[in-house]
This record gives sequence, structure tokens and C-alpha cells, in this order.
Amino acid sequence: MKSVLIAYATKHGSTAEVAQFMGEVLRERDFAVTIAAAETVESVAAYDAVLVGSPIYGGMWLTETSQFLERFADALSQRPTYFWMTCIRVLEPGGFEHAQHEYVYQPLMKRIGVRDVGVFAGKLKQEEINWDDRWTLAARYDGKDLPGTRDDDFRDWNAIRSWTVTVREALAGG
Repeated sequence: MKSVLIAYATKHGSTAEVAQFMGEVLRERDFAVTIAAAETVESVAAYDAVLVGSPIYGGMWLTETSQFLERFADALSQRPTYFWMTCIRVLEPGGFEHAQHEYVYQPLMKRIGVRDVGVFAGKLKQEEINWDDRWTLAARYDGKDLPGTRDDDFRDWNAIRSWTVTVREALAGG
């Protein structure tokens, strides 16, 4: 049985829900899955593969995810590693390509040997976030549509499942 770590960072819980969902998809094929907040992970040595995820805030991964990647880069390079992110920018034309190009630090991705990057729309419920986060979202948003017009749960569970199944099948075969 392959052991998989899904390490994530989350600001308001939405990305944690995506991590849980991915874990369920992997468990359908009897993978042993550990789901953990990135800042709580002490080692990746016990895992055959790692999926690392974060929402995008101000055009960047959350600090906890970046620190996780830096802390474990050498160990991650020794096992199959996948990145995934959630962001509202994906909803705009060309947003998927923009996210893959602008939101993934290519030198670190190459150093780790990341096998694939999943990009998914996120969830934006402004009434659930504090004013500082609202201001940051509005001031640092790099898309064309104002984020205030994007207030809903846009997570596409079928797309998330499809990407996770692709990862699962690659891990089962390798």
C-alpha cells in the first residue's frame, strides 16, 4: 500500500476541504493518506509521494506552503511530488495558464522535480473574511475582473477529482 502525504496551507478552510476531498479520492484505491497542515509536518520520510497545495493570495502561495517546500525540498526531490493551488484568477480567460506560469516558482519546481501542477478555481465568500484580507484581495488582485464580482464557491469538484485520479493512477503504476 502506498503512503501519500497531502500537505496544504489554508486561510479560511476552503483549501483544507480540497485536501480532504483529494484524500478521499486516493483512498478509493487503498492508498494510505495523511492530510496535514503544511506547518505541522515534521518529516516526509515516511511517505511514498507528496501532494502540496495552497490558495493564492496576492499572487503568491501562503507562507506556510513556501516554508514547507523549502524545508523539505531535498526530500521531496526523492519521491513523486505534485503541486496544486486554488485561486479566483483561474476563472478569467487565460487564468489557468497565468496561474501555471506566474504562481509556481519554477527554479524550486525544477529542483524538487514536480511531476504536475493542478490549478483549480477557489471559493470566495467575502462576508466570511476580515477586512484586511478583503483589502489585500482587491489591492493585489492581478486579474482583469474585480474580485468583488467573484463571490461564490467556484471549486469544480469534478476537475479536482479528475486531476487527483490522474495522480492516483500515476502513483499506482509507478
